[in-house]
Amino acid sequence: MKVSNKELKDLIVKAQAGDNEAMTDILELYMPLINKHSFVNGRLDEDLRQNILLEIVKSIKKFVL
Repeated sequence: MKVSNKELKDLIVKAQAGDNEAMTDILELYMPLINKHSFVNGRLDEDLRQNILLEIVKSIKKFVL
């Protein structure tokens, strides 16, 4: 899934307003990168991945456009 800067901004605004579908779209967009950074010693660390996801959600809610 590829989105333009405007589309991403629109998703962020919607997610900040409580649109769960927009938040899910953002997380799905970045899931390959999230997964890449969720490996420890060559194995997927599910707890780390969940922490990354939680921090992204919290950050999006505070993000200023």
